[in-house]
Amino acid sequence: MKYEAKKLPKSQVEIIVEVPYEEVKKYLTAAAEKVSREAKIEGFRPGKAPYEIVKQKFGEMAILQEASEDIVIKTYHEAVVGEKLVTIGQPKIEIEKMAPGNDFVYKATVAVLPEVKIGDYSNLKLERAGVAVGDGEVEKIIEDIKKMRAQQALVDREAKAGDRLEINFDIFLDKVPVENGKQQKYPITIGENRFIPGFEEQLAGMKAGEVKEFELRFPEDYYEKNLAGKLAQFRVTCSAVYEITLPTIDDEFAKQVSGGKFTTATELRDNIRKNLEEEKKMKIESELENQLLEKLVGLSEFGELPEVLLENEAHRMVHELEEEISQQGLKFEDYLKSIKKTHDDLEKDFIPRAELRVKTSILAREIFQQEKMSVSEQEINQEAAHILSHYQNNEDAKKQIDSPYYREYLGNKLGNQKVMEFLKSQIVK
Repeated sequence: MKYEAKKLPKSQVEIIVEVPYEEVKKYLTAAAEKVSREAKIEGFRPGKAPYEIVKQKFGEMAILQEASEDIVIKTYHEAVVGEKLVTIGQPKIEIEKMAPGNDFVYKATVAVLPEVKIGDYSNLKLERAGVAVGDGEVEKIIEDIKKMRAQQALVDREAKAGDRLEINFDIFLDKVPVENGKQQKYPITIGENRFIPGFEEQLAGMKAGEVKEFELRFPEDYYEKNLAGKLAQFRVTCSAVYEITLPTIDDEFAKQVSGGKFTTATELRDNIRKNLEEEKKMKIESELENQLLEKLVGLSEFGELPEVLLENEAHRMVHELEEEISQQGLKFEDYLKSIKKTHDDLEKDFIPRAELRVKTSILAREIFQQEKMSVSEQEINQEAAHILSHYQNNEDAKKQIDSPYYREYLGNKLGNQKVMEFLKSQIVK
């Protein structure tokens, strides 16, 4: 076999592969056996008919066509390894010559990982921000805990700040009902400011069974573009008014909410502060890593990025957004309608951000190789065992975590972590 590789624009490579007929013959023998297994040949058991008999019955061209896929798979892999190419996705195969008694020639066009020249980051310095948690942040969490443990009682009086109401309401624009603008048994607490400005204030003074109509303007930056900045009419029916009683934060309360882990309110507050500090540290570290990579990408030079890489990354980002919106209890289709975009529109919008993510991934891979880093099987085993510890007695999870695909993912994840720790040791104060 011989081949010739040629670089094409947009990080693609064209490989012309020529397989001599003498080498093709061994593939023909295996293909003829396969044909004789699948097609009945009188006088022979499946797969046992001699080559010449199969050839006489079906023709050598049919055998060659059967063999072509195996020829391409084997020889293409040899050419890729020989050229030391890091390919992306499946190649486009075009058969250029396929005839009985002749050499087999085909052309493979495939995207490859672009070259990258890492920029000089010796003078790049970043500082890690300090972590500080204010008393107000702790008290906000305390208030949230109090609300979760609050008691409510149905009351027959006018609603006031702090009360929770159950309402039905309709929204109109120019007296025309808004699509998805009708809500039934909607819970809302006066003073929490969960809806548009002014809405909760209009509810103050309402009693169960009362109907009220009023107008409010939606904020200019409202997420539903068809309502943003518009003056709308509201028709609200109050179904019920509940008085909310919040618990007192004392030592007994601390014992209850912590299951006995904390014995005093001070211990509860200290633990909340500690958790907030950890959350802030993680957020600061994530922002620092993103900043570091973005600056390093700006210093580096990249070959043309294959379109397939950008498209795949943009597709992945849309999928991540879809999962995030689904976790909030919303439908992705409704979200798309609200912003008047399609899946394809979003993927196009994500291309610039996808380009940055692709470049950081390529950069991390190059640094990993240049610094001669490695991830051992033991490290992968330890990480797999750690993840599996959260899925005890779950055979499906164990099967997935033990799969070659997932182990490769873990290896890449650990490798990226090593690259990031290396870069931070060089750049972050």
